[in-house]
Amino acid sequence: MDRSKVEEILKTLKARGVEHDPGLPPCPLCGAPALRGYDFRAPHRIEHDCECAYREPERYLAEVGRVWRRWYWSRVYRESLPPAYRGYLERPWEGRREVLEAVVGWQREGGVLYLFGPPGTGKTHLAVRAAWGKAQEGKRALFLSEWEFYERARLEAQDPEAPRLLDQVDVLVLDDLGKARLTPFAAEVLFGLVEAAHRKSLDLLLTSNYPPEEAARRLGENAEALLSRVGRAVEVRGPDRRRKAG
Repeated sequence: MDRSKVEEILKTLKARGVEHDPGLPPCPLCGAPALRGYDFRAPHRIEHDCECAYREPERYLAEVGRVWRRWYWSRVYRESLPPAYRGYLERPWEGRREVLEAVVGWQREGGVLYLFGPPGTGKTHLAVRAAWGKAQEGKRALFLSEWEFYERARLEAQDPEAPRLLDQVDVLVLDDLGKARLTPFAAEVLFGLVEAAHRKSLDLLLTSNYPPEEAARRLGENAEALLSRVGRAVEVRGPDRRRKAG
């Protein structure tokens, strides 16, 4: 763009009274605040109270794209959480060293992690926070209950045009495995999900009240194959924190 045109645009921006939006990320180059009136639902849907977009357009756009991935997918992930679980994002992790090391290892290396143990011991809290870290890196993360996963799979099977879950996520938390009734269809799609994660198509974190052997038995002839594809299974023990909170 011609420099005189750039200067004209900058003068116009400075002349008009602009309001800032503290809910949007600042300029990644200079830290200037974002202008109000934009939703940042795409990388180009934001403006900052600075000259960076005009003086260094290529660098600015590249950095805004990186910021957008982290900002947008963090919001998508948060919105996928049940309201009662969103507070976990602000609470520090708790647990035995072995459990925390397994969760941190999954954050770093991905694959399939299976957390199991009695209700209320913090499995879902750990899973929510672990995937949150990946969402903040710009990974496409999502949280689904077992029932929600099967319902989505049924919709995909009924509508060939429906968006495919495996095409839309890099990271998935599947919570409370073993509570829903396992039909032949559900067993098939569950095995397909674990197989996809085993092949590194996505990172999968499963939580359940049941040990992996007990959960896998519900799959019948695919039980051994499922167990062989679970990268690591860790028991989460401790008191029922729900009673403590109450």
